[in-house]
Amino acid sequence: MKANLLLIEDDPELAKMLVEYLGAADLRVDHAATAAAGLGLARQQNYDVVLLDLTLPDGDGLEVCRELRSFSGVPVIMVTARGDELDRIIGLELGADDYLPKPFNPRE
Repeated sequence: MKANLLLIEDDPELAKMLVEYLGAADLRVDHAATAAAGLGLARQQNYDVVLLDLTLPDGDGLEVCRELRSFSGVPVIMVTARGDELDRIIGLELGADDYLPKPFNPRE
């Protein structure tokens, strides 16, 4: 059975690359380009993990993480260019399980 992953990422090139890479690794990936779309999908389906960008066109990923935590215990990995220490600490305190700063190698 394939793991079910939700990618909330507004960068179309990065999202395409991650969907292809993770799909080739036998993961099922749903992609949302906005906070609203990502939260909608998260409410409709059960995911094994969420990859969440912090900077989204319609909201802050930290708020998305807080909202996810209000109705789900799904593991959240924040994937973001905002890699300073304070952002990592806040993200982890709001319930993220891990933090992956951009740029990164997909194999990470």
